Amino acid sequence: MRKLLFIFFLFTQFSLTAQSLKKDKTGFYREDQIYTGFSFISLESNNKSFSQRGLSSHFQIGIVRDIPLISSGKLAIGLGLGYSYQNYNSNLIRFNIDNQDPIFIVNNTLKQKSKLAYNFIEFPISLRWRNSSINDYQFWRVYSGIKFQRNILSKLKYSSNEIKNISGEVNKWNKDLYLSFGYNTWNFYFSYGLNQIMKNLRDQYSNKSFEVKPLKIGLIFYIL
Repeated sequence: MRKLLFIFFLFTQFSLTAQSLKKDKTGFYREDQIYTGFSFISLESNNKSFSQRGLSSHFQIGIVRDIPLISSGKLAIGLGLGYSYQNYNSNLIRFNIDNQDPIFIVNNTLKQKSKLAYNFIEFPISLRWRNSSINDYQFWRVYSGIKFQRNILSKLKYSSNEIKNISGEVNKWNKDLYLSFGYNTWNFYFSYGLNQIMKNLRDQYSNKSFEVKPLKIGLIFYIL
């Protein structure tokens, strides 16, 4: 709870500072924004036995500091701070081996499914184009960039309601490439993970490692 309150305090202070600097003395104007969004996740894997079981989803919220690159303000760089929650429903199960780190394998025999829940602090960096002006708050935009994600808490839950903290078994840092485009508040959002979702994914028969990466498709809302 203390972490969430601290993050909320940072969001508030950052937003207030951003709103007070909409236009500087050189005539540049900024599109500092609060954003929030929801996406569905498709898990892409090179293991044919891997499958999703149910819907996987993604929620995000944060703020972006706008840095104009040209005097018209139509081209800018965005630096942000945010939080995201992601859950993956699949047929992965956690498997313990004596005196070794746990591995995650594909479950093709048991009916139960697993839910991986991730909590991230995000640091998005984007190149931003829009056909806006200093007095126009409704405009077309295209934003594209990369998000650096710091894992702060990850849990594994089975359909039997067994829950495990697996924060030490996932990658601490992840990266996503993303693209958003739309008009005014409503925008489409696409994102692809550059890292696999777990540290140690193994095929139970060949013992070879395999990859699972998230593709997110949804909506993102920008609020001035």
